[in-house]
Amino acid sequence: MKVGGHVKKKQKNPAIGGSVMTETASKHSKLVFNSSETDNLEIVMLNWDDLNFFRSIAPERSFRRAAARHNLSVNTIRSRIDRLEKALGMTLFQRSRDGLSLSIEGMTALDIVLEMDSAISRLAHRPNASQSYGSNVLTLCCTDGIAEFLLAPRLPALIEVIEGNVSIHCDSDQDRIHSTERDVCIGFSRPTNPETIVCKLASISFALCASKAYLERFGRPESLGDLDGHRFIVQESYGLDAAAMRRIFGNERASRLVAAKTNSSKVLCQAVASGFGIGALPNYFRGRNAAIEALDLPIALTSDLWMSYNRMSMNSQAKRNAIDWIKDCLRQMDASLPAEGQLASLETEEGHMRQDSERTSGSISKLFVN
Repeated sequence: MKVGGHVKKKQKNPAIGGSVMTETASKHSKLVFNSSETDNLEIVMLNWDDLNFFRSIAPERSFRRAAARHNLSVNTIRSRIDRLEKALGMTLFQRSRDGLSLSIEGMTALDIVLEMDSAISRLAHRPNASQSYGSNVLTLCCTDGIAEFLLAPRLPALIEVIEGNVSIHCDSDQDRIHSTERDVCIGFSRPTNPETIVCKLASISFALCASKAYLERFGRPESLGDLDGHRFIVQESYGLDAAAMRRIFGNERASRLVAAKTNSSKVLCQAVASGFGIGALPNYFRGRNAAIEALDLPIALTSDLWMSYNRMSMNSQAKRNAIDWIKDCLRQMDASLPAEGQLASLETEEGHMRQDSERTSGSISKLFVN
């Protein structure tokens, strides 16, 4: 039987109690086996270019953005995806007013395509494999504090690791940090996007701190009861935030103590150093400013630090190297801190599928990297 320029042959196959449909196509095609409701086995021909095209637009979350990136019309993008969805017999994208997102079937299909490409790369050397998706720029998104204290001092080493360029975007909105538009994201809120791979990097300890000038003016509190009359500056989403203040001091007392709020760790550090008030600073900051002292108060604060990365990043050796480099940076930071400012242990949670733990000397509070 001839259909659309291809030849299909229908044969009986007693082993499956039905017929087998075969089709010949171009040398670039792949075979996919679909089982129908009647338990017949259908062999469908797929073009690798269509699968590769699906892989390249998967992180875009918008046909319009994908069209601009590939210099194609939106209709062309839609027709190629529609053709692939019809051939696979599944819906790859979920459409909504907010844009596109991969369906469960789409995420499965993307994982399979990435595995196929990885297998092909092991068979043949590809000089530009480290520049998959047409770019040798590593894009990072994180808080300003992580950028300032973790990444910026080590940028020369990162450039050597990826053998390319890096773009660091700082965002104070914890929910917005973990975006599929970036290769790697680091923040204090747990990512919820199923299209990303998630890794818990560390549990960061925070200590109440104040400047020497502030303590000379207002006195050094020796207990929680001594804090009346003092003023606090708090973070909006991690560390000593408003919710933590209410848990520790109660609603009424917390409202009296909080004099300022910020979503920037840099603003918090500078406000504490200037003598504005008491703030909770991460232990890796301690020792960086001689004017700031930690207070000996019975308050233990920790916040989990999470890394997420685009599934597409795993197809790039340079980006995989960058992910390993970030984990190693935390180990080095942990080892360099004094015992009282350390992180504390390490464990990994990737792709919501596996967890491995590894103890360290105990510097960040807890390190969760394998």
